[in-house]
Amino acid sequence: MSLFRPAVKVRSPDGVEWEIYRYRFRWKPPSRRRGLARAFVASVRSDEWTIDAVAYLPQPRICRWTTTREHTGHVLAQVEGHLARGDVPQHLANAVYRGERRSAR
Repeated sequence: MSLFRPAVKVRSPDGVEWEIYRYRFRWKPPSRRRGLARAFVASVRSDEWTIDAVAYLPQPRICRWTTTREHTGHVLAQVEGHLARGDVPQHLANAVYRGERRSAR
């Protein structure tokens, strides 16, 4: 897992540098306080992996995909290839595109 350092760094033809992270832990807050421990255990046992592509310049931008453990390496390679060619993939085999988030500085 690489939550604190990128699994891959890629530079697109237009000069944007992307850092690609992959991690398994995904927090979904419980509806009630009593379900806190159960929500934590469910997030650790989940087979869902998240792949985030992060670009910091010219403005912060995060693109997110989810997949299963067995397809994580394949999806990571697909994302890396697309970003190296200069496009953000929205339709990948064995992955679900969860959207893009931009934030102003």
